[in-house]
Amino acid sequence: MTTPEFPPPQSAVPDMPLPPSQPQQRIDDEPMRLITSFNDVFVVVASALLVFGTVWLTHSLPPWLTAWVCAALFWGLSEMFVRRRRMALPALVYCFGFIAAFASVGFIGIQAAAPGFGLGEHAPPDAEGLTLRTHVLLSLFASYAGIGVGTVLYWRRFRVPVTLAMGIGGAVFLTWLFVVILGHNLVGAMSVVSIVAGLAIFVWALRWDARDPQRTTVRSDVAFWLHLLAACMVTHPIFWALMPDHSVAAIAFFLLLTAISLAIDRRALMMSSLLYVMTAMLNLLVTSEDTRALAVVAIVVGGALLLLSAFWHPSRAAVLKLVPAGWRARLPH
Repeated sequence: MTTPEFPPPQSAVPDMPLPPSQPQQRIDDEPMRLITSFNDVFVVVASALLVFGTVWLTHSLPPWLTAWVCAALFWGLSEMFVRRRRMALPALVYCFGFIAAFASVGFIGIQAAAPGFGLGEHAPPDAEGLTLRTHVLLSLFASYAGIGVGTVLYWRRFRVPVTLAMGIGGAVFLTWLFVVILGHNLVGAMSVVSIVAGLAIFVWALRWDARDPQRTTVRSDVAFWLHLLAACMVTHPIFWALMPDHSVAAIAFFLLLTAISLAIDRRALMMSSLLYVMTAMLNLLVTSEDTRALAVVAIVVGGALLLLSAFWHPSRAAVLKLVPAGWRARLPH
């Protein structure tokens, strides 16, 4: 889902049709292309070697300059293999590399500009602690700025559908890393923020879907990646709160996610929750040290999901009958 028909640079909205895929593929199968041919793999491997060699040869330069060189390299490769050749897998890899390089520029720039924030050797311990926290926060915000700039530049030039989700996901990952390492007491609050932000992204993804209910343009690809990001941000904190003491509630929540997935015709919510629902079932069913319990649960869950996939269309039709007509008209069909 990373290979749009790229619009002219001045176009502000990606409404060009997607490249033709399998002619018999249905809309509710969520068509996606992560690779166009084996040449994608060939190009990605060659690009990895090129970037590795470039980083090795520029290691004597200031780190921020090396990051700029890498960003320029990913941009140049994208011009050839993404914008002109429209290759799927390289688009995904180059997008990640470009945004990561910009995030590194921000972080490394703060480190280079203020390696001690002016503290002398005899600074009081309290001052050192305050300066360290200030240093970390400035590095974090500089990385946010780098991610934001990199995401906007790459999206406006190449219109790769994963770009928006990758940029937001990078900022979310960076925030969680900061909280886990330096602010254990903020984990609870961060979980709430993650759920709220995930729901906002989920609504945004629905808006992208609503503008392309037939899933014939790049809008649906953008929605796919946003749904995937939103699913991770919403489901994980909720299941963390429910497991392992509230296994029944966890299973009920999974059933709710299944109904929502059917209604919006997206499977990301279910996929992000599989491990949790299997764990919940194990907590309810295992009363001994029977090592076959995991196999039984895997068979039950796997079989149920395969049945759901086989009868997805009639199952979705049944769920849509419960959705108000106004909403139903804006859902993929």
